[in-house]
Amino acid sequence: MKRREMVSAILAALLLFISGCIVAERPGGRRSESYYYYPDHEIYFYPRVAEYYWFERGDWRHGPKPPPRFVLRDRDRVRIDTDHEPHNDHDRYRKSHPPGRQDRDERRDDRKDDRR
Repeated sequence: MKRREMVSAILAALLLFISGCIVAERPGGRRSESYYYYPDHEIYFYPRVAEYYWFERGDWRHGPKPPPRFVLRDRDRVRIDTDHEPHNDHDRYRKSHPPGRQDRDERRDDRKDDRR
């Protein structure tokens, strides 16, 4: 009787495998998304959910618009491609994109040239 049960289990597993019902999980299953960082104001924009994130009074705040005291310009932003919310790794992004850098426009122009 045990042999019959084992053969049945093997056949069932084989049928599931052949039918494609078994899904293998890929390593690093998270996908990268694009975010925008405004270094001069230390604000992030998450396009997928249309939310801005900024640090205020010791906490990260978020909303559909940044506070009115901030004037954000597309030319002053940096695109970040990552598989996690970048504000959770803010120290790293602040170091790699310090506020007040004048070469953002030049880098953007270089990227446009690279696409041609």
